[in-house]
Amino acid sequence: MKMIWKLIKLHKILFMAAFLFTFLSVISNLCWNKFLAQLLDSVENTALSFLENEMGILFAIGIFIVFIHVICEYLSLYLSSYTCEIFAHEMRMGYAGYYLQSDIQTLSKLNVGEAQSAMQNELKDISDYLSENLFPLVKQLGTFAVTVIFLLCLNFKLAMLSVLPVIPLIYYCSFSSKIIKDYTQQCKNSRKKINGMADMILELFPIIQIYGAYELIKGAMKENLSEWGNSNIKKERISARLMSLSGVLSFIPLLLLLGFGGYMVISGNISMGIFYIFINLSGNISGFLQNMPGIYAAFRRFSASVDRLEGKICINTQFI
Repeated sequence: MKMIWKLIKLHKILFMAAFLFTFLSVISNLCWNKFLAQLLDSVENTALSFLENEMGILFAIGIFIVFIHVICEYLSLYLSSYTCEIFAHEMRMGYAGYYLQSDIQTLSKLNVGEAQSAMQNELKDISDYLSENLFPLVKQLGTFAVTVIFLLCLNFKLAMLSVLPVIPLIYYCSFSSKIIKDYTQQCKNSRKKINGMADMILELFPIIQIYGAYELIKGAMKENLSEWGNSNIKKERISARLMSLSGVLSFIPLLLLLGFGGYMVISGNISMGIFYIFINLSGNISGFLQNMPGIYAAFRRFSASVDRLEGKICINTQFI
């Protein structure tokens, strides 16, 4: 992952700006939930005549928070997309630059099939991950961490009731992500065989034509395609089962929260506003856990692709 750190250092101002507005977007969302909770408590505990006099101020505060959140969300999406596209462009150009700067001896030993496979698999996976998952993953991790801290500050007992069931879910997600990673690697190996055979057909086509080896090549290609198809079907089936079970288990904290939180509201230990915050923000925890196996597997796949191309991408570091 040294290559990613080089890209971050090379574009550190842009990366930090995207990270800052992503963090501010998370904070503004928490402020909005806190405002709604206070508004709910005011409606529950304040006289109607006093509430009517304060409605203008409350409305202005709400509009201001929404305005700040919209600006932060827009800048977060724009800067993160722009940053990730620059990172992907630098890596694509760095991969091409590696071969342009190589000498004749290195190029003569080049395996065209492996280079083609790297462009179709590893480099494409890296570009797709940077464009679609890098900052959303940062945002999900930040939202999860900030939400847990925020709930602990509001009510420690209720927060612990929401967080403690997460521990066995994390172990399950770690176990399931390893299984998904193994099946994903099998799919990539099958795809590499297909790419290698396609390259061999192109290189040896005159020989195949002379000796009439069409049926032999056709049978081998069908076998590789069948292996690749079966690997993908098996991977998707296992992933669907693991993700479905993860989704069911992730709702356990919400069910516990509804039971014990509702009892605390009835007994007067917490206000309706605080209970609303816990119910509304519990999705930040359960949603992250529900997607954790896929998130972790995607990151491991991205990390493996980066490591395989680490020595074949030349990043211009003169401005670092």
